Amino acid sequence: MTPWNRQRRRWVAVAAAMLAGGLVPRVRAQAQGPGLVEVGEGGFRFLPGNPVFAVGAAALPGFAVVHAVLDRWLPLDEGYARVESHLAAVGRPLRALCGMELRLPRQLSLEEFQAFNGPYVERLIRWGVLVDGRNPVSRTNVAPVVEPPETPSLHAFSYTVPVPAGTGGFVMSGVTENGPAGVVAAGDTSSAGMLAKAEYLVPAVSQRLARLGASFRTATHVEIYSAMPVDGEGAARLLPAFDLGVRRGVRWHCGRPPVTGLELELEARRVVSEIVVET
Repeated sequence: MTPWNRQRRRWVAVAAAMLAGGLVPRVRAQAQGPGLVEVGEGGFRFLPGNPVFAVGAAALPGFAVVHAVLDRWLPLDEGYARVESHLAAVGRPLRALCGMELRLPRQLSLEEFQAFNGPYVERLIRWGVLVDGRNPVSRTNVAPVVEPPETPSLHAFSYTVPVPAGTGGFVMSGVTENGPAGVVAAGDTSSAGMLAKAEYLVPAVSQRLARLGASFRTATHVEIYSAMPVDGEGAARLLPAFDLGVRRGVRWHCGRPPVTGLELELEARRVVSEIVVET
């Protein structure tokens, strides 16, 4: 058995035992609309996804989302400690955490990625942020092409703060070209292949945003993750689809999705402010 296999089995077993044994703190939850679950103390409602990440989250009335970017990447344990200290400093509970963005040294096999997720889920369990066993935190993972970190690291995180009613905001987990029928244009990084991936992703993300009561039109940030620049015909097709979100700019991150074989990831968010956290 490989080290990745042993680690994956160990952490899956730990998480399952904690959930089954009732050792996970139970945050009171209330369904809000189709599929949305409210985290009252956290100031947001979320769409459940899987044990590793939520589909997305939207701020409750009277709250808004802050996007906190680290001034340099921190190895995960240090990054988690920085999240804790920052939220404590601004007077927000850990349950206000609604988004995490990680950076990886390289793309992982599916088995390696499953093993990698175990300690992350255990951290959320220890923080007590799960809601009736469901993960409320959205997540994006990227393997940078230029100067990747030596070890999995934290890039940024999002949380809610109380604000005047009506400000709002949303975050979501990044979406890749891995569709219901498999990877779109698998292994094809030609212009035609990347365009096919993009044409799948834009409506997929639009549908996810609609479930959150949001859209590209209301986004303050649209993020594209790819080792291949989006230009030419791809840009001509993509940019109009981002609606008014394109007026605020589209950010391209030179990196790949976390799992080998994937080449394009897309997400959007709306925040009341974006801050840089000194490390």
